[in-house]
Amino acid sequence: MHMLRVMGIRGRIGVLITFACASALACAQAVEADPEAVSARFNVTLSGQFTKSWDYVTTRVEGECTVTTHVVGSRVVTLRSSRPTIVTATSSAGRTRYSPAVVRFVTVRATQGGSVTTTERGLGCGRRVHVDCVKLRRTLANQTLAFFRSRRNEVSFRRTRDFGSGLPTTCPLEALEVRVERPGLHDAEGELSEQDLFRQGIRFQTASGSSVETTDLEGDPDGKVIARVNWSLTFRRR
Repeated sequence: MHMLRVMGIRGRIGVLITFACASALACAQAVEADPEAVSARFNVTLSGQFTKSWDYVTTRVEGECTVTTHVVGSRVVTLRSSRPTIVTATSSAGRTRYSPAVVRFVTVRATQGGSVTTTERGLGCGRRVHVDCVKLRRTLANQTLAFFRSRRNEVSFRRTRDFGSGLPTTCPLEALEVRVERPGLHDAEGELSEQDLFRQGIRFQTASGSSVETTDLEGDPDGKVIARVNWSLTFRRR
């Protein structure tokens, strides 16, 4: 049971009316009945990309040999709307809401590549093996991503599934310290003018987010992981 309180004023007497809503939806509809609320409908599309690149060295001892393994890898995930999602933006009491707050019909493409070089050093040790990993691709159609108003004039994405899962982690190798780094659209926030969303003369507006994060690996493995995120969410008035 959800409670909604409404203050009514009659002359000089304040009347407090309390009533029960049968559901959260009923409460939301009561709020939307605010005569000062304004709304607009948009075709919303997404384009974005996030990448993870890793470059590290591990060292181990095998008999009289010191073996170093140098791994270089990258994974690129691109996201693009195949067609728009119709979203209604509503402004009431200084707050903007989106319904539905999702982008549908998104095609996701993931590619992965890299190399592994193993070198032996020591008395009687001199073997060196270099392997270029087969470039792999994966495509997922009709994905749905959720976004939300993270604060005034800002939108963010909720965490999604790991679109890179299912790709092999053997070539290029991913140490545990590398696998835990999972960049996504949620790592960046995008700015937009909520006021301009409701101005008739402005036909479209794009919120864009980007971020770069570098993680240094110390010890064994030794190296770094770089994660980059870029996305654009376009609201085009219907």
